[in-house]
Amino acid sequence: MIKRKINSLLSRNVFKVGERYSKSPSKIFMWSMIIITSLIVLFGFYYLENSWEEFFTSLSNLGTSIKEMLNWNFKEFATPNMFGETFLNNALQSVLSTITMSFSGTILGVLLAVPVALLSSYNLVHNRFVNNLCKSIMALFRTVPAFTFALFLIGYFGQTTLSVTLAIAIFTFAITGKLFLEKIEHINFKIYTSLQATGASKYSSFRSAVMPQISHSLLSLTFYSLETNIRYIAIIGGMTSVGIGELIQRNIGFQQWDRAGFLLFLLIMVVLLLELIIYLIKKYILSDKDFILDKKERDNIINKSKKLIRKSNLRYYIYEEFILKYKIEIKKTISWKSKFLLYKERTKKISQFKKLHKSKILEDKEKFKELKSKEFNSKNWFIYNDKLSQSVRRDKLYLTDFNLMVESRKSEYYLRTKKEVEEKHEEFLKSLTKDVVLHKNPRKYLKRWFLYAIIFAFFIYSFSTIEFHIESKEVIQNTNKTIWSVLNINWESLFSKTSNAPFSVIQLMFETLSIAIVGTTLGVLFSYILGLISSETIVNFYVAKFFVILTSIVRAIPTYIYAIIFVALVGLGPFNGAIALAMGSIGMLTKYNRETFEDINLKISTQLQATGLNGWQRFRYGIIPQTSSNVISYIIYRFDINFKEVSSLGIVGAGNMGYLLNTYFNDRYFNEFGALLFGIMVFTLLIETFTTILRNKINLGINPKYVDYLILKIKNYLFIKYKTNEMLYLKKQGLSFNESCALYSFTNNELFKSIKAIQKKDNLSKKNSYLKAYNELFNTSFVSIKEVNDNYKQLYKKYKTNRIEYIEKLNNEYIESLKTYKDNLKVFKNNEIYKNDIKFYIKEYYKSKKNAKRIFRIQKNSLD
Repeated sequence: MIKRKINSLLSRNVFKVGERYSKSPSKIFMWSMIIITSLIVLFGFYYLENSWEEFFTSLSNLGTSIKEMLNWNFKEFATPNMFGETFLNNALQSVLSTITMSFSGTILGVLLAVPVALLSSYNLVHNRFVNNLCKSIMALFRTVPAFTFALFLIGYFGQTTLSVTLAIAIFTFAITGKLFLEKIEHINFKIYTSLQATGASKYSSFRSAVMPQISHSLLSLTFYSLETNIRYIAIIGGMTSVGIGELIQRNIGFQQWDRAGFLLFLLIMVVLLLELIIYLIKKYILSDKDFILDKKERDNIINKSKKLIRKSNLRYYIYEEFILKYKIEIKKTISWKSKFLLYKERTKKISQFKKLHKSKILEDKEKFKELKSKEFNSKNWFIYNDKLSQSVRRDKLYLTDFNLMVESRKSEYYLRTKKEVEEKHEEFLKSLTKDVVLHKNPRKYLKRWFLYAIIFAFFIYSFSTIEFHIESKEVIQNTNKTIWSVLNINWESLFSKTSNAPFSVIQLMFETLSIAIVGTTLGVLFSYILGLISSETIVNFYVAKFFVILTSIVRAIPTYIYAIIFVALVGLGPFNGAIALAMGSIGMLTKYNRETFEDINLKISTQLQATGLNGWQRFRYGIIPQTSSNVISYIIYRFDINFKEVSSLGIVGAGNMGYLLNTYFNDRYFNEFGALLFGIMVFTLLIETFTTILRNKINLGINPKYVDYLILKIKNYLFIKYKTNEMLYLKKQGLSFNESCALYSFTNNELFKSIKAIQKKDNLSKKNSYLKAYNELFNTSFVSIKEVNDNYKQLYKKYKTNRIEYIEKLNNEYIESLKTYKDNLKVFKNNEIYKNDIKFYIKEYYKSKKNAKRIFRIQKNSLD
């Protein structure tokens, strides 16, 4: 009785359609996520030392500093100092040095990452030990902050560009290796297997089947790493006194805001220029496919049509009805005067149409207001629309008809464009000859080889500018001793303070976690709004472009630089790290959110508008469901990055962990340094594992194996209870597990509704009401609750026995099949006829064994 009561309380939305039973999907994961996220955010804000008052007080200083940053005096910049050096020359040299170090470090890192990522893939290398070893190496390097590598490398190569380049190479290897492995795991390996089946070697199969699929991804990841490294190198450069990072840090430290502003401007320009170059390379070089000769032309036409139909319905109608028609006439006209008159006429007609459009909408609203005041029955506020196949509120009649008309035009235009593209493609294939292929193919092939040649040449140039220097034997020996001292961890400092460690590692980890939480939360709030108002599908074109440019500038400034600025204005403390992370998160998440919002289906919003929903309601039910999974996935990914970045921000005083990590090393507290580094690695690995699990669940609906195992155990336990209830109510079996589950909830709801009604009508006790309601619902005639329970237990025991016998039967069949496979293999081994092909039969034996195990698991876990 108690179990049924609890189930009825937890299962409200149960439906009966004909002879079928259903219930709304479980929202356990969603509510768990909301509760856990809320608790985590509250923990972050509670644990972090707040400096809101100081921050807002210093905003006036920030405004003054920004003015000074833009007040450049080039005459002063070009004036030589006492050493004969000019600031302008040093600034430009530091930019060039930053670019060359980033480029050479990126290429070295990618060259290291590619073979390790290939060895990590089981699809290419069928050796679990090698796969796991390579994955572990990448994970190990990924958990160590990049500036930590720089600290050790300085001991071997000094404070030179070589130390920075190698640190960047290791950082690139760790990040690119993981991303490249994910790309490899998702390619089509059937071609590779098929080529091997024809007798081709592994190398030729890989070159012909795998390389064409991964080359594009590899180049894209290389460019992504280069863009990231340009930003990240400022941190390492600040530590090693090399590159633009060191100059920015020094000038901010001396409050020379004009010089710091000019250096930031150069850094922003480099990042934006790099983004532009990468975009052009991807569009005009990487988008070409040698084996599909007209693909680029087809994609260009389709992409133009997609971009056009993404416009709002009003803008699309104006473009098609006025701009496009006048565009043709303007092209035909030779006289500039006539062209000007046509432009004027077009602008006038567009203005007239907009006024008419607005007046019709207002007219519908006035009529609806009048109707609403007279007619109180809300059903009469709607009119059924045959085209939309739903009711439309009267104040949305014109707007709905207009939207339907434009949506129809958009669909017709897109289908027409697709048909034209297909027809052109058919004509192209008919006219395709060997000469055309030979004429077209090498040109695109050479275009990419020309790009590779430029990359290789710039890599050689970048590498030639690196200052190669190896420290003396004595210094290297000391560095080796330092590394051994770091490995001798002070375990006591992990959990408590010591004479050399003012904070325990656990305490520092919680502080780091709180900085990452607060920074990500603030970044998410602002980036979601900025993502909306920078999307052309949501707001006006010009408004969107303004915010795209603004957020691109915000994104171009590294998080580390934000931390330096806030520390200079507010002072030392972890709060500055959280604000710096928020700025970094705003830049990146706004870009991801904008791309997500631009891919939404606006037809849903149009249909919701027709029912009379306001702007917020359309956004709540039309846009959020389409974008929520991608947005949440990006937030989790960004949180993972932010946690790793916190240690770097501490170097400049925006967090205790990074500050102490640097201090321990400089003060030669290597045991404490090792303990803190160990804590960072463990926590980073845990956070990365947790965020990966969450992203897989949200994007792919994949649970970890142990969660699936637990769910299956619970389902197996509930299966017998549901089937017992099914037999009691329907007197037969045949429902699936989900239907049986819904039936159990349905019967419990009906049972307790009936109990309430009986108590109210007949004034019976709870027990007697339960007995009467039970007999009525299950069509029984029990005289006591004991009989009810005994009957239920008897049926339950019967189904439990049947289930156990069924599992035992399956297990015996599985064991028997394995025995048969083993006996057959023995026959092949003992027979001389099959001696030459014995390897093939052994392979087939293991395949059969594996398939038998899989079939046994499926049958065992099947609940339908």
